[in-house]
Amino acid sequence: MGRRMHASRAARLAGRMLCALAIAGVALAHAQDAGGDGGDAANGFESRDVVIYLEAVPGNLPLGQPWTPPIPGKPYTTAMGKPVKLRGVAALALAGKTLSITVTSRQAKEPPGPPDQGCPAGTRELDTGAQTMSDQTRPQPPTTLQARIANSGTFETVYTPIVTGTHSVVATLGADRGKTEFDVAEPPGSLCEPLSPTEIAQDAKQVAETAYQALDLVEQRIATLPDSPAKDEFKRKLGTLRKTMESAQPRGQAPGWVKSIEPFNRLRSLSPRIRKAAEPLGRQLREWQAKAKQSNGQARQALARLQHGNVVCDQLDVVINALKFVDFSMGLLATPAELIKGWLVENVPTKLVGQAMGTGRMPPAIQQTIESTWKLCLTSVDGWAGLALPKVVNDLVGYASNRYFDKYCQAFTGPVSGSMYGVVSKAGTPWWKFRIRINGQLILRYPRHAAGAAIALSGELIGNASQFKSKDRAIQVLFPKFAKGVAFSEVRVEPLANPLNDGDYSGWDPGSIMIDKGGTMARSLAPAFFRIPVRGDLRGDRLRIELQPAVMDFKDEAATVRQVALSPLSPIPNVIVYDLPYPGAFTIFQRAFNDGPAEFAVTRVGARKDILQIKQTFARQRDRGKTHGEYSVDVLACNPACP
Repeated sequence: MGRRMHASRAARLAGRMLCALAIAGVALAHAQDAGGDGGDAANGFESRDVVIYLEAVPGNLPLGQPWTPPIPGKPYTTAMGKPVKLRGVAALALAGKTLSITVTSRQAKEPPGPPDQGCPAGTRELDTGAQTMSDQTRPQPPTTLQARIANSGTFETVYTPIVTGTHSVVATLGADRGKTEFDVAEPPGSLCEPLSPTEIAQDAKQVAETAYQALDLVEQRIATLPDSPAKDEFKRKLGTLRKTMESAQPRGQAPGWVKSIEPFNRLRSLSPRIRKAAEPLGRQLREWQAKAKQSNGQARQALARLQHGNVVCDQLDVVINALKFVDFSMGLLATPAELIKGWLVENVPTKLVGQAMGTGRMPPAIQQTIESTWKLCLTSVDGWAGLALPKVVNDLVGYASNRYFDKYCQAFTGPVSGSMYGVVSKAGTPWWKFRIRINGQLILRYPRHAAGAAIALSGELIGNASQFKSKDRAIQVLFPKFAKGVAFSEVRVEPLANPLNDGDYSGWDPGSIMIDKGGTMARSLAPAFFRIPVRGDLRGDRLRIELQPAVMDFKDEAATVRQVALSPLSPIPNVIVYDLPYPGAFTIFQRAFNDGPAEFAVTRVGARKDILQIKQTFARQRDRGKTHGEYSVDVLACNPACP
């Protein structure tokens, strides 16, 4: 109906597309001005008309207030029983009319009663006389709500979900309709679904295979290094490690602890009270599985893209980082065994029997089942020899770092941090402001016995972005006539960053395994990673470095903005989506270093003045008419290590 009233809709759509592309062009120009290529900034730009726009947001969100999804690119997720606001904007021609909003769930209704009754039949052997789930549940019928369209074109209503799963929402008025969806997560601690031994085995096998591939890389690199007694000793230790791995965790096989998953599922099924006691471990194992999948999905790129050149010290660094990655992978592989064993030690059979009994009496057969199942679970974990693998790998990492590398090479290492604040303006009016923060490490290697007036250095800057933050008024400033209407909604999705600062990655994976322990390759698994090779020289008490093109960077990351508005140019809601591309870490370092080499004074620190240190803050402002940038980088690095 609304579309028939506007014969020039195609022309207006073309105008809005030009508007979006103009924003893209300015953003791209800024990225280029900042020193990066900006990527293809026009990709992903979209402008379209809708008669009814509908979205699901938190129940307490005021009408029209901007909202950023907690998980970029995914529907709003809430909890069962928590109100969801269904809001939107419609063509002005529909003002005063009433919409029908239908919510349909794709999951059956939870039965009333204690949470444990919601578990599938066959998981409550001790709940004698209980009805099966199929007897208690009925499909949840669609719910239809009414919402009146205000004179401004806006509308809203509230729906409270009573089941979990994906909910589809359709708003209709005559032939016009709008669609959206939202998810309702399982209530915390409701882990009725058994763990999948098959899926866990596949994920664990891939983690082990990644460790073997990293070990293969180490052996290949060691073969290219100059012959020496240290190399021979290292090869012997490497051979011992491979034999230990092949014995404890044969290649191509699932770890032995996977056999404990089935008896653990059985224990959980024996009683609601045991199930409740097992909830924390079940949750930890699911979290581990998610992280294992993430690691497996990115490990191949980490192994392939983070290799260095042919300089001996660089080759040794590859060896050390690959071994650290083996250590990380073996630690990740051993985590479930440690978690399961810890839970079994804490929840011995007598304790589980007491929990299952409650105030009643337990048949001897059920008691024996609990004891035998517990013992089978523990035997599967204790029988896996791979629990000792992380220590074996860690010992070899220590040897490679402290004996082999130190015999031939020296290195400056230490933390770096930086930030960029950017402003883009039109005729003196800012329309885009953003901030990026980065944290990482500087590594500079050189031969131990190097001599001469200038000693060549090689290395890299590695790290992650810890913050992307932006705000803009692109439509309002660049196209003020178009923006005079009602700005109904704005959703801003920032790129994923690693919010943990100063190299602390302890929260990245379960079991408190430090991802930083895994070296460069493991660190690259975290979001917004960068690796920038550097070259330089050491001349007496002066050290100079020069950036090389980035091997990996986050320069293609962008803030995605979706705006929905009613413009005086059209009484139909306009949905405009545009990207604002961020510069990468290379740009931040390059600008802070004044677009040239960075120079440091080398000082001696420590009680014995035997530690070489470079420490400096670089700060710079750069104005280019329509753009303003503020860049800051802090560097601290020492040889052998900062006190």
